[in-house]
Amino acid sequence: MRWKSGLWLAALLALLLLFALLAGRAGLDAFRDHFGAGFARNHALLQAQKLVTLITRELSLSQRLAELESVRRFLRGGDASGQAGVDAERFRRAFTDASVFLIAHDSGHYYFSDGTAPDAWVKPSYTLQRGDPKDGWYFATVRDARPYALNVNVDEKLKVTKVWFNVLVREDEGGRILGLAGSGLDLTRFLATFVGTVDSGVTNFIINGDGAILAHPDESLIEYAALTKAAPRRTLHGLVEDGADRKALDGMLAGLREAPGSGGGVLRVDLQGQPRVLGAAYVPELDWYVITAVDLGAAQVIDETVLWPLALGAIALLLLFAAAVSMGVDRLILRPLVRLTDSARRIAAGDYRQRLRTRRSDELGSLTRAFDDMARQIDAHTSELESRVAERTRDLAQAHDRIAATHRQIQDSIRYAGLIQHAMLPHRELLRALPDDHFVLWQPRDTVGGDFYLFREAPGQFLIGIVDCAGHGVPGAFMTMIAHAGFDLAVQELGLSDPAALLRRMDSATRTLLPGDAASRHLATNMDVGLCHVDLATGRVTFAGAHAELYRCEGTRCEQIRGSRRSIGERRRAIYENVILADGPSCTYYLTTDGFLDQAGGERGYGFGNRRFADALGGIAAQPMKSQEEALRRRLADHQGSCPQRDDIAVIGFRVPGRAAAPDPVSGG
Repeated sequence: MRWKSGLWLAALLALLLLFALLAGRAGLDAFRDHFGAGFARNHALLQAQKLVTLITRELSLSQRLAELESVRRFLRGGDASGQAGVDAERFRRAFTDASVFLIAHDSGHYYFSDGTAPDAWVKPSYTLQRGDPKDGWYFATVRDARPYALNVNVDEKLKVTKVWFNVLVREDEGGRILGLAGSGLDLTRFLATFVGTVDSGVTNFIINGDGAILAHPDESLIEYAALTKAAPRRTLHGLVEDGADRKALDGMLAGLREAPGSGGGVLRVDLQGQPRVLGAAYVPELDWYVITAVDLGAAQVIDETVLWPLALGAIALLLLFAAAVSMGVDRLILRPLVRLTDSARRIAAGDYRQRLRTRRSDELGSLTRAFDDMARQIDAHTSELESRVAERTRDLAQAHDRIAATHRQIQDSIRYAGLIQHAMLPHRELLRALPDDHFVLWQPRDTVGGDFYLFREAPGQFLIGIVDCAGHGVPGAFMTMIAHAGFDLAVQELGLSDPAALLRRMDSATRTLLPGDAASRHLATNMDVGLCHVDLATGRVTFAGAHAELYRCEGTRCEQIRGSRRSIGERRRAIYENVILADGPSCTYYLTTDGFLDQAGGERGYGFGNRRFADALGGIAAQPMKSQEEALRRRLADHQGSCPQRDDIAVIGFRVPGRAAAPDPVSGG
């Protein structure tokens, strides 16, 4: 019986030993999975903080370089003193890679200095060409017009491969683009700093918001010049074959982008056909992701050479002294692991003020101290970044207040100018002379505009007209002042009866008023003018136009009388001639600027057009003048739809007073 009892006891011990071995193995795998996920997440967060620290420094230096007035003068081509070169060399020595570049947008000259060429700021390294694919990164950066961009690129002309910091240089805030300024980090150094690792089974790499791989230990996987590519080929998705893994990866990355302060993310996927734990951290300042891929089979997440003897000892103690082993395991392993796990969870949630203190010298003590050091570094970096963000926020708020005040002043000035321009229009004179025989549709695109209308009367006659000056807004309004002065001078010298002579004198006067130097030849200073003189005694209408037409409607028939094909103020002088028209009893006359005719709208976005305008006039010419104005406004609004107003609009219609048709005896009209 004793040997049977011994056999049963041996069998029970063997069963307990097997159970303990299986449980120990399962526990070890669970520990490895848990700490592997935490290690991947926290390693990615640590690398992201390191990346932000260096990138912020390099980018801040590049932005300060771009803001220097000497650099702006240099990029305009006006730095005769060489101060820009001195300032750029001073910044070059401050950059980590001891290199700096400036690019002039107008000339395309690329100046690069790494301290080896004494004439780097006298002679450009090369000149960018718009059609050269190797220079596409520059034109993509300028076209995107963001304040700065980072680009991993091989500059085949300089024979260097760097992570480039490209900062846009403008004339002033919101002004025209003068070029780029910045520096670069040598790709080998960058890879060694941010993706290189001495840990077995751990791979670090960086992707952008489109998933393109910007940095990887395997340089053949890097998507160079990703900035110029609408559809990058070397992406993180290209390394993940399974569709479900890709969908889960998209969800994790999208969640990090939507909540950048929530900590990193962890995901288990098959990467290049091998199971990996991915830890991810999002850098919102760059729209980059730092990815840590951990091979749990190769990475030393847990030192098994120490844990296995402890596990075997625990098994022996479990078999012999279950209670003592339970208390020892709880005191020596489980409690420290729980504290470490809880602290790691709080750190992952953003509480970097956690402090883990231990006197243990084993692996758990080393891991605890490593977590504590990481929390201290992250806390310091976070405090520094928060201080910088607060400082930048104050600067932006002050700049916003200054811009808002300037904008209010400008708007007040423009509104006042609009009142002055409206006061110059002959509204009252027309109401007194032609109360029921005219209408005016005047609709500037902006507060002030370049279209206006004219009216002068004398005993037995009057002159009515319309003027469309080049430009709109403030420039167009200034041109109306010149046009009005030229018209006043012409009328004062020649009277009202000869519209063609008035156009010739206006052309001569405006050429005298405008500067004739070479700089002003490239400015649009021409004016379209249409003038009609009406003899009230005879009903005769005399028309002359400078690139303007008169529409004459009698009943439902509407004809177009063309003026000269050249405007006032064009380089080649035009010949203006009078067209004399006999007024009929039911004639209505219309003058318009091209703003109405060119207004886009309809199903295809085409302009209103002369033919449609003439048809519209023929349908309303018999109505009272006020009704005609309202009908034209409705017709324009229906055609325009949701399209914005493209130009200033001015239409004037009139009839010769006292010559209306006799009422129709049948209709009583």
